[in-house]
Amino acid sequence: MKKDILKVGNLVARPGEKIQGNLTLKSDGDYEDVQIPVTLINGLEEGKTVAITAAVHGGEYTGVFGLIKLSREIKPEDLKGQLILVHITNVSAFEAKMQYIGPIDGKNLNRCFPGDKNGTYTEKLAHLISEEVYGQSDFFLDLHSGDIHEDLMPFTLYHREASEEVRLESRKIGELMNLGPVIGSGSDCGSINGMAMKYNIPGVLAELGCRGECNVDLAILYKNRILNVLYYYGLLEGEADEPKAEEVDYVHCMYCLDSDMDGLWYPSYSAGDEVDENQLVGYITDYFGNILREYHSPVTGRILYNTTSLAIRNGDPLISFISNVNDCTCCVNHGLAETHNMDNI
Repeated sequence: MKKDILKVGNLVARPGEKIQGNLTLKSDGDYEDVQIPVTLINGLEEGKTVAITAAVHGGEYTGVFGLIKLSREIKPEDLKGQLILVHITNVSAFEAKMQYIGPIDGKNLNRCFPGDKNGTYTEKLAHLISEEVYGQSDFFLDLHSGDIHEDLMPFTLYHREASEEVRLESRKIGELMNLGPVIGSGSDCGSINGMAMKYNIPGVLAELGCRGECNVDLAILYKNRILNVLYYYGLLEGEADEPKAEEVDYVHCMYCLDSDMDGLWYPSYSAGDEVDENQLVGYITDYFGNILREYHSPVTGRILYNTTSLAIRNGDPLISFISNVNDCTCCVNHGLAETHNMDNI
């Protein structure tokens, strides 16, 4: 959806311009104006408009650094199309160094999309990003980095319940990112990935990095994998590295265990470890070390991410699992096993 003028809030980039400034979420009396740092790059030639966001969660840093590197490297004269780069989406949570939720209303931004212009702070922020950023893009990349308390293996997530065209294109973007498992999610929990449903545009939620670390090598990897996507769609000159279907780690199902009590959490394994169905994967004790509950894997598969913090509250995520398509009972029931043409994912 190439436009001569690229406009986000009060920021305007004309063809051949790179503009950096702030998208403002106006105060409603409960909080002061919030300034969201944005880079607009408007190429001289027609092409796709791409939105890339980082730091939807306040404790996820690798994507922030990777996006800064990307924004400084790309010149508008080399670009065919337009880029909207939101460096820190959830500024209040980022500045407060908070995991999951924000300090103003205690809500998780990645559970509030597409937002509500008349809602609470986080709902208004989700609405602003939805309308100003995603609403005018042809596809999107949402860069996550494993929160302060998370250990995870890199992966990309796309919405498998979107239209067939959007679903297949989203999965293709996940393949081009080539970070690890490409996971089709059927969840409609208010995440940014749901933008694929609202605006009927492809996109992925990517995860690279963990435990609140800002790893320079991983940031560079993030930047390079984004460039690979931009090469493929012709926004930049370059040869895209396209993995073959048999080389892609397609995943259909995620299984999550949440805590049902307060206490101390002791995981038994790390992200990427393989576990068997019913295998003990961790336990919760009281503050005196007495075991209150043991948790076992619901599937034979791999640990996608787990919580590393000792403190756990009732309802907190503990650990998430994925199964290989050919080993997953659910995938077998859906007729997805023993094929590399995952059109049904």
